[in-house]
Amino acid sequence: MHFARFAALSSLVVALAAGVALARDRGADGKWSTRRSSHFELFQDVALERYSGPDGSRAFETALLSVLESAHTRVRDGLGVEPRNRVRVFVYDPGVFDSAFSSRFGFRAAGFWDGAIQVRGGTRVSAQLVGTLTHEYVHAALASLAPPEIWPAWLNEGLAELFERASLGRVQLTTSEDAELRGAVARGQWIPLANLGGSSFSQLGQADAQLAYLESFACAERMLRRYGRERVERLVEELAKTRMLERSLQRALRTDLATLEAELIAELTR
Repeated sequence: MHFARFAALSSLVVALAAGVALARDRGADGKWSTRRSSHFELFQDVALERYSGPDGSRAFETALLSVLESAHTRVRDGLGVEPRNRVRVFVYDPGVFDSAFSSRFGFRAAGFWDGAIQVRGGTRVSAQLVGTLTHEYVHAALASLAPPEIWPAWLNEGLAELFERASLGRVQLTTSEDAELRGAVARGQWIPLANLGGSSFSQLGQADAQLAYLESFACAERMLRRYGRERVERLVEELAKTRMLERSLQRALRTDLATLEAELIAELTR
């Protein structure tokens, strides 16, 4: 799930299933406009036709598919992950998306993944929409290797944040984010990564969720910087194969979760 600054709750499949199915069935006007690319099948709510249909030469759909194909290339080259089948993407009229899903969350959602990518549409391909599509595609790609529950949330969301930010040219913590993490450590509010090992952050309130996403991104960014792309790719491969985090960390990175976290905290606070 993507909201405000952060992405979250991508594995609320059971809770969302009924609402998602209903929204997919109807769209705004009872049907969808469909378009395909090499790796995606795009379903656009027909209410957006006035922005991107014949009058707009369907430029919006073309741009969306271009963003998605770029995400596919980034994830393939960066993680070695490439879903075999086309990934379905549903782009909703903003009003339909909000009415269908806003009551289910304590924040304004921009998108989520539940077996298909679901996003709140608009009149243009904004930076937020680029980030949302890229983020949710990472979840879809990882799920093509192993079920969502196999991926600890800190890793799943950390990698999704990493690729989202890279798609927007923001590859490091900002000064304020760095200060937020340092403050969490100093105040004893740091959330241990072991506590973020479930399949989602759905049990967290908004403040804790924001911190959890920052920690996850910081850990993923440091892993990539410290160990390199090939070893992070191997971590993903090992975890998908063994479904055992500590064994995968040892085989791929020659470390364990406690050490990984301790080194991250030491770097943040030095």
